[in-house]
Amino acid sequence: MAMAELLGISIPAYSKLETGITDPNFSRINQIAKAHEIDIRQLLNTGEEERSEQDDEIEQLKQRVVELEANVIRLQSKLIDLYDKEDQRQKQV
Repeated sequence: MAMAELLGISIPAYSKLETGITDPNFSRINQIAKAHEIDIRQLLNTGEEERSEQDDEIEQLKQRVVELEANVIRLQSKLIDLYDKEDQRQKQV
């Protein structure tokens, strides 16, 4: 059964809800929650919880990038030291 039919509205009216042209009122939000068999609080909190999880993952990835950049810099420094030592060894020979 289509969502518009479950809500008792026309397909164009439902399309306006989906695209944000029309803002749903409280009773319509309650109908949508019931159609999905969830509590209205779950329906209203869904986006916030996902966003929070995404924010946490982004922060973890940023921290990982910082750690990897530090490792790259450390390895570049070691490589430069090795080239310098090899250069000095070549001059001594």
